[in-house]
Amino acid sequence: MIKNLWRTFILAVTAASMALASCGGAEHGPAAAGPGWPQWRGPSGNGVSAETSWNPMALQGTPKVLWKKDVGTGYSSPSIDGRGHLFIMGLRSTRLRATCLDAATGRELWGRDLERTPLETQGTPATDGDRVYFLNWDGLLVCLKTSNGAVLWNTDVGSGLPASKTAGGWAASAVVEGNLLLLNANTEMMALDKLSGKLQWQIEDQVPVGSWGSYATPVVSGVGAARRAFFLGPSTLFAVDLPGGKVVWSFPHHDDIHAVADPIVSEGQVFISLPNLCFMLNLSSGQPSPGWKTQFTGWLPPPVLLDGYLYGSHMPPEFYTTTWEGVERDPMPFRCIDWKTGKVMWEKMMGHVTLIAAGDKLIMIELNGTLHVAEASPKGYTEIAITRVLADGTGPKTFAVPPVLYDGRLYCRNFNGELTCIDVSK
Repeated sequence: MIKNLWRTFILAVTAASMALASCGGAEHGPAAAGPGWPQWRGPSGNGVSAETSWNPMALQGTPKVLWKKDVGTGYSSPSIDGRGHLFIMGLRSTRLRATCLDAATGRELWGRDLERTPLETQGTPATDGDRVYFLNWDGLLVCLKTSNGAVLWNTDVGSGLPASKTAGGWAASAVVEGNLLLLNANTEMMALDKLSGKLQWQIEDQVPVGSWGSYATPVVSGVGAARRAFFLGPSTLFAVDLPGGKVVWSFPHHDDIHAVADPIVSEGQVFISLPNLCFMLNLSSGQPSPGWKTQFTGWLPPPVLLDGYLYGSHMPPEFYTTTWEGVERDPMPFRCIDWKTGKVMWEKMMGHVTLIAAGDKLIMIELNGTLHVAEASPKGYTEIAITRVLADGTGPKTFAVPPVLYDGRLYCRNFNGELTCIDVSK
């Protein structure tokens, strides 16, 4: 059913998740070094890790599992601060729980039951080191103290701000930017004061007929005073100056199905992947002008951009109406696309993949828990290692969010709440 398919995508992407995004300048090798993996898709929000002290071959065959932990059902991806504190969210019984673990050992440092009872969690926490932010399925946004989980503030995105709830709940991740907390709240693109939760500015969008809204996480690009946020709303892409919130330009995307994948920004260009289409926007004139179009559509997290090439799964339209089990079962194209031209360099049929990149390697996980490490090369698909998370069959298999690489360890989380930590150190 579409509803089940949608939930998965969101991955985790998805509800609070995330401090997602794909930030500018990331295609030239690893992302800039940052404190841990503090948000959806890492320090730069682009799914690219700066880590070099890891061994791809550690994932060949039967890898060394350091620990497993039940964190509750949902699609929340782990966030990890520079001290090795791992933050994650999950539904345990009838309570949503925010949890802080020791990333090395899996030991629980603290846990906080939040005030609401959601259907499931879809988002990834974001942390600035002192505070961590969780957004619930039904719109509860909570700021906790990272040292002990104490509640610093909370607000209701749907009624306190307010914003229009999507058909499937809140699934975009918050992004910490300076003193601001950026949030794509479906019809409202907004910035809050990260210390108090007070609304600083907001931009309104409209939901097209038939659309569920937008679940894409904001993306931040630029340097110094030229910082800019990109919000992919239900019907419009907005470019917004930071920190003030002035709309520099807007571009209607005309897709009537809900947006999920974050925009990817690099060198004066923005790539958008939507369920019905994908396209490149050129910004050389200061205003967006359409560039190439190609087949790289999908509902799930965006591809990664590395050394001038995009890597990720293309979900053909026929998959949008299938069951989630069908998406898990049936192969689809994993593609490499030239960033400048849109040319498909190669494709390989495999299960739907979410991924990150580290150095010149792709770390991919299929929905059934099959992990792959492959070369990031436009010349073709070359696999380095393959293994199966939970290969012993002791746990559920729906791995809908990308893995996280931190300090020689790889973290994989499935929907039913099993978080697995694998040793990939050199």
